[in-house]
Order: sequence, then structure tokens, then C-alpha cells
Amino acid sequence: MKDNMLQIIIIALAVAADQLTKFLLVPMLQSLPGQTLTVIPGVFSLTYTGNTGASFGILAGAQPFFIAVTIIILIAGTVVMIRTRKKQSSFLKICLSLIIGGAVGNFADRVTLGYVRDIFDFHAVYFPWIFNVADSCLVVGAILLGIYVIFIYKPKDKKAQMKEGKNPSEE
Repeated sequence: MKDNMLQIIIIALAVAADQLTKFLLVPMLQSLPGQTLTVIPGVFSLTYTGNTGASFGILAGAQPFFIAVTIIILIAGTVVMIRTRKKQSSFLKICLSLIIGGAVGNFADRVTLGYVRDIFDFHAVYFPWIFNVADSCLVVGAILLGIYVIFIYKPKDKKAQMKEGKNPSEE
């Protein structure tokens, strides 16, 4: 039960942090010339941009597609979270919660505004991506999920499942 509450808390914090940073920073940035505030010269700026596409503006203007894909991801992630909650590791629960929280944060912008508000802009290394808290949650969740799948997850073999009286095709 405590892991389920952890998932709800992570999702809620991800969405709240994303929306709160946008609520606080976007109006200030919109009032600045170039809509940019240099925080650390040559390293980090706050730059407001509205992104109608995916990462790097890919598929700009394809809002119905992004909304549909997000709904599918949210439904699939929620179903996986619920159906496997008793046997999931805490690590996997955190991964899924970050992904769902990030998806909800950007989904809220897409549905209400028709675009996603991005504000964080790093210059220290060539990083042509202005992003937000929701994007960060999605990326961190996806990286952690990749680590989980590659290094942690150990599927039971079919013989072991049959000995336990389970049908491996049902999992």
C-alpha cells in the first residue's frame, strides 16, 4: 500500500512542479525582451517558448496526434501500474510514476493551450532543447526504465512458471 501511495505522490509532485514552474516563470519571461533571462552566462537561461511539436519541435502542429498518443501512454501506464502493482519493484514503480507524471504535465498544456510551455535552456554543452519539468520527469523515468529493463528485470523462464502452475502466455 505504501508503494501505491508513493506512486500517487510522485505523479502529483511531477505535475505540480511542472505547472507551478510554468505558472511562476512564464509571465515573467513573456515580459522580457527576447523572452529570455540569463541565469548563468554561457551556461543556463530561462527562455520561454511554446512548442507545438515533440522534442526539438518534431511534428510541429500535430496536436491531435500528441493528445491521442499521450492518452494511450497514460492508459497503458496506468493499467500496467494497477495490474502488476503487487509484483512490481519499487524502482519500476518510480520509473512509471515519473513517466506518467511527466505525460500528464505536458498533456495539461496541450489540452488547455494547444502547445507545451518550455522554459529551461542549457548552453554549457550544445543542447538544442528548451524543456520543462514534465520533460525532465519523462526523460529521467525513461532512462531509469531502460536501466531497469537492461540490468534489473529478470523474467522467469517458462519452465519455472509452469512448475508454479502459471500459464506463461497469461503474463
